Amino acid sequence: MKTKILLIDDDLICNMANERMMRNMGLAIETKSFIDPTQALEFLGKSTEHFDLILLDINMPRLNGWEFLDRYILLKARFPICMLTSSIDENDQKRANSYTILSGYYVKPLRKDDLLNIFATLQITTYPV
Repeated sequence: MKTKILLIDDDLICNMANERMMRNMGLAIETKSFIDPTQALEFLGKSTEHFDLILLDINMPRLNGWEFLDRYILLKARFPICMLTSSIDENDQKRANSYTILSGYYVKPLRKDDLLNIFATLQITTYPV
C-alpha cells in the first residue's frame, strides 16, 4: 500500500525535490503535485481520492496558503495538512497555530527527520518500496 501525498507549492523544483527525497528514503509513496493552489482546490473539490498528507506552501501567487486553507475548510475533503514553507516569520508560525486543521509547520527544505516526525505524529504508516 502506498502513502498518498499531495504537494502544493508554486516551486516545481521544490515539489520534485520533496518527492525524490521520499523515494530515496525507500518509501512506497504516490504523489500528486500542484503548482497552482486554485487548481489543487478544484481537484480536491471534485476528487474522491484519499490522501494521507497534504504539504502546503504559504507564499504562492494567485492564492496563498492562508487563502487556500480558508477555502479548503469549506470543502468536504478532510486530509491532514502541514505547512511547508520558506517563511521563518514568527507571525506566520502563530497564524498557522490558529488553524485547527493544520497538523504542523515546517520550514523548507523538508528533511527526512521532519517527514518521519510528520508520519509519526499523524500515525501514517509508511511501507518500503
